[in-house]
Amino acid sequence: MSFFSGVYQINVRVKEIKKAVEWYEEILGLRVLKDYGKTVVLEHDRGVPVCLIEKPPHIELPDNLDGTHPVFSIFPTSVEDCRAALIERGVEVLEGGSKGHFKFRDLDDNLLEAYLPGLYEEARFKPYR
Repeated sequence: MSFFSGVYQINVRVKEIKKAVEWYEEILGLRVLKDYGKTVVLEHDRGVPVCLIEKPPHIELPDNLDGTHPVFSIFPTSVEDCRAALIERGVEVLEGGSKGHFKFRDLDDNLLEAYLPGLYEEARFKPYR
């Protein structure tokens, strides 16, 4: 039996909190839920909140290409446009992937991922693999 009922929030370290909040709001469409100054919690329509935490200037941000990173769920109704819209907004979308599953970077080079739940299990999503 697990002690946990789910994931409470995802923490992402950023260089400048104000710029990061603006990016996550304008580019990803998240909304500020709580603002504690150097820590800001953002929400979206469903799921786990994203907590941006301004790092101290002397700490380097890791390049987490092969490590831990947040994965955002794509709405089935948005799968046709999500990747192209991010590219149009100037987001660095990494090579490879598909419309329904791809990786991209935020303004601080943090690795993020987008995934359409059910992509590999449901036949109706086969065109997006």
